[in-house]
Amino acid sequence: MGLFFPPSVGAADNTTSNTVIDRPDFSMEYPAAWREDTAAVDYNADNNFTLNSPKNSYIQFKISDETDDLSRLVNNTVKTVDGPAITTVSKENIYKWGPFPGEGVRLKGKILGSFPGGIVVFSFNKENHNVLIVEYYFSDELKDLLKDIQFISENFQFKKPAVG
Repeated sequence: MGLFFPPSVGAADNTTSNTVIDRPDFSMEYPAAWREDTAAVDYNADNNFTLNSPKNSYIQFKISDETDDLSRLVNNTVKTVDGPAITTVSKENIYKWGPFPGEGVRLKGKILGSFPGGIVVFSFNKENHNVLIVEYYFSDELKDLLKDIQFISENFQFKKPAVG
């Protein structure tokens, strides 16, 4: 996990179509104005990638080929962001991301100690995989991004493992 600071993002694409990712274990759809950060040092199309919003917010996905202890994973991730990336003023436990039950924490405070924003850390186990999601947003962008984030969470799907 290395991307906890705002990536540089180009100009927004104003089209209304969506982009589809179709990988061996999962598929997802996201708004066309968002971009997959294929230049990230830790980028791996199948298990570690980031979707950058048209502004400075993003969602990072880390997918493992085995289930994991959700509490431990979320708590360890929160420890890495609480302080360096966000000065937290409130924490809220969350138990769902899109259609997926799991465990998570919504941190609200000051991004980089200066800008109002938040970080959502959420993890779930499904189809013998673990997914760790980190949403990083600035408060002034959130109003415009909520529908996009909801759309992304509702359009992430694991494929059923092949039988036999």
